[in-house]
Amino acid sequence: MTSSAIGQANDKLDELQRKIDEFFEKVNDTLSWVPDWASNLIEPIQHGMNDLRQKINEFWDRVNQLFDQPGSPTRLHQVAEDWINKVSNVIGDVAGNVSLDKMQTNLDWEGRGAEAYKATVPEQVDGLDSVKDLASQLRSSLDNLGNGIETFWTAITIAAVTFLVGVAGAIVGAATVVGIPAAIAALAGAAGVAIGLVSTAITSLQSLTNTISTEQTTISQKVHDLGESWAMSNTGAMQEKSDWNVMQ
Repeated sequence: MTSSAIGQANDKLDELQRKIDEFFEKVNDTLSWVPDWASNLIEPIQHGMNDLRQKINEFWDRVNQLFDQPGSPTRLHQVAEDWINKVSNVIGDVAGNVSLDKMQTNLDWEGRGAEAYKATVPEQVDGLDSVKDLASQLRSSLDNLGNGIETFWTAITIAAVTFLVGVAGAIVGAATVVGIPAAIAALAGAAGVAIGLVSTAITSLQSLTNTISTEQTTISQKVHDLGESWAMSNTGAMQEKSDWNVMQ
């Protein structure tokens, strides 16, 4: 499922492309009325239009690369929620159920095996709590990444809207030959602002992904450490019948 932020950005960019095409068509239509004896007026405009095309192509080159891997904030939020509902909450319930104060074993048995069991359970509960915390951290990390991607595409939408405003004004200005140079300059300025907004959005997203990558590395290390330190039951003190005695 495509994020609404990505969909909105895509719609605005499509609208922008249509308006840019409309501007060029408007300029060509206006210039078609220029008589041959005034053709010297057209050449500077054509140079300006060529420069403008380069500026617009620079904008699209940056934007089109983004759609190769747009990200999926919706999926990230879904996975983040799964880590809470299917891992964190479940592990939390398990940890609550195996604590010594909830287990009948602690009340019915004594002896070497019972003591070994009671010594192990609290540490295993701590381990389960650590898994729960790690799941919560992972959920937060995924949600932050999803939010960051949505913010990024919102910024792209703002860049497109900014550009659209400039195109709308340029179309009006291109209605006359004398107005075309000013329209070109205004549109080139709008393209420059839009390119700056896109560049800023890309830089911000890159900064966020670097932060998320560091978080993921930290979480991965914690998972590894948890596996190394998990409290194993002292089965050697529990395997003989004599290790367990019914409490009197």
